[in-house]
Amino acid sequence: MHAVINSIYQRSVPWGYRQMLRAYKPNGPLRRLRTTPDAEDYCLAPFDENRCIFVHIPKTAGISLCTALFECKGGGHLTARAYRAIFGAQAFNEYFKFTFVRNPWDRIVSAYTFLSQGGANKRDAVWGQSVLSHYKNFDEFALQWLDQRNIYGQIHFVPQWEFVVSGQGQQCMDFVGRFERLGEDFQYITDQLGRSCDLPMVNASQRSSYRDYYSAASRKKVEQVYQRDIEQFGYSF
Repeated sequence: MHAVINSIYQRSVPWGYRQMLRAYKPNGPLRRLRTTPDAEDYCLAPFDENRCIFVHIPKTAGISLCTALFECKGGGHLTARAYRAIFGAQAFNEYFKFTFVRNPWDRIVSAYTFLSQGGANKRDAVWGQSVLSHYKNFDEFALQWLDQRNIYGQIHFVPQWEFVVSGQGQQCMDFVGRFERLGEDFQYITDQLGRSCDLPMVNASQRSSYRDYYSAASRKKVEQVYQRDIEQFGYSF
């Protein structure tokens, strides 16, 4: 019965609202992260200490950024809307809010490769085995699996715009860095926070250029599925 109820909940409640419900839960695990790290080293205390909020979009070097800036994994893949619920409107408005985005065609190949290689934990490995094993290569996966419903079932494929908008749907970051100029934009972040630190590379997938993975058809499919990301952040293939 629990599995049935959870399935209905997943289908009927939009992904972004599900994140907000987790964040609003009194004394819930997300609220506790402001003072206490969890077993996987996620912690929000450094956000309060540095008066900042880092929105970690999957596959944009977020673990490397958190390791360098906060010596922990930060808050994981939470949206700006969830952070507003956790920190409250005043702190959310006052803190320096930043994120990093990535070319959608590149990001999707990175996510596919990362999950194909086992991901970061058991959940990733199980998902990769149960889903990706049905497709012989990335091109087939993109053409047959990628659609507006499926991408919300795996955090690494959720559109980037979902992470950075307010409850009214407007982009609410103070700074949007780009994976493609990671070093330069990381320097800007450290300047804003008054920090001096180096950026390690953690969780990087090993592969060739993302363009090598695409046919004309799969390139078009990603363009359709991630149209808002492409337009909002100004990317092209």
